[in-house]
Amino acid sequence: MKTHLENNKRTSGFMTPNDYFDNLSDNIVEKINGEVTTNLIPKASGFVAPEDFFVKNEVRLLTIINHTESKVIHLKHTLYKVSGIAAVILLTIIGSMIYKTAETYNNEFAEMSYLEMHSEEISIYEVGALLDNKEIIELENELIYNNLN
Repeated sequence: MKTHLENNKRTSGFMTPNDYFDNLSDNIVEKINGEVTTNLIPKASGFVAPEDFFVKNEVRLLTIINHTESKVIHLKHTLYKVSGIAAVILLTIIGSMIYKTAETYNNEFAEMSYLEMHSEEISIYEVGALLDNKEIIELENELIYNNLN
């Protein structure tokens, strides 16, 4: 009784030469050992393209495809513009922060110098008028802490 595979043998497609698998292991061992002879390498690949195949197909493909040129956008110019804008914004922010920090430091230093020079002439109420609520609370907490110690 024949099996399903034996009943449905394919006769078309790729075929192996007769006794191919019988000599395969010997051929592999020869290749590994470096005993390959040139008769094992085929002279031709077996694939042949018809004459003018590529020329005919190129013309046919170009007629099928509508070859239109697309608009190219160069990112280099856009990158320069965006990086320039980012640099200006960054310098504006950092510059204003540095200026405000230096200005604040100079103002505080001037206030401290004035208070030190005229400490006898200034009353407690005038000093209190110069302080805001946050500074007054900090002074109260500091006095309370000093009294506890």
